[in-house]
Amino acid sequence: MEDWKKSLDRYLTTEPSSDFDDWCEKVIDKFSFAFWNSQEVWIDEYDGQCNKWLNKLYQKQYEPQKAAEIIEKAFKIYV
Repeated sequence: MEDWKKSLDRYLTTEPSSDFDDWCEKVIDKFSFAFWNSQEVWIDEYDGQCNKWLNKLYQKQYEPQKAAEIIEKAFKIYV
């Protein structure tokens, strides 16, 4: 009976690890300075187009540098 209490305690006190979040931070770091400064609000929208593109590129296992380049080019074409 005590095992579930230990598990629950560990779950509630341990910060979850998210590879996606780490990957997104790396992608955002690779954006050009000009793009980041001009589109910061668009990039930070939780349910926005940038987040959708990030999800698709993560699922396809793109490297952060390549993903950043794709997003910047797609932004110029579609947004």
